[in-house]
Amino acid sequence: MPAPATVYTVGDFIRRVVDSLLHGECRSQLLCARCLVKLTKDNLDRSYAKPEIARVMDDIFATPGSLTLAPASTCALCARKKVSCLGGSASR
Repeated sequence: MPAPATVYTVGDFIRRVVDSLLHGECRSQLLCARCLVKLTKDNLDRSYAKPEIARVMDDIFATPGSLTLAPASTCALCARKKVSCLGGSASR
């Protein structure tokens, strides 16, 4: 009997891309939601709509898990100040 297939949600894929970005090419940087939405969209195929990515990004900021949330920081990409940003955790 085959094992049951694991079902991944859109949120799972987006969270995986964000985690990969913040622990990879954007390591040691704090990025705002707006920049993370753009970078995530650039790393996914066209079937993912920007509003859908933004909705999931709100969820990721609400429950960052292994990521580091900086509630009032400066984004490393757009230089917006006093915005919530996420970064990769050092313990990975």
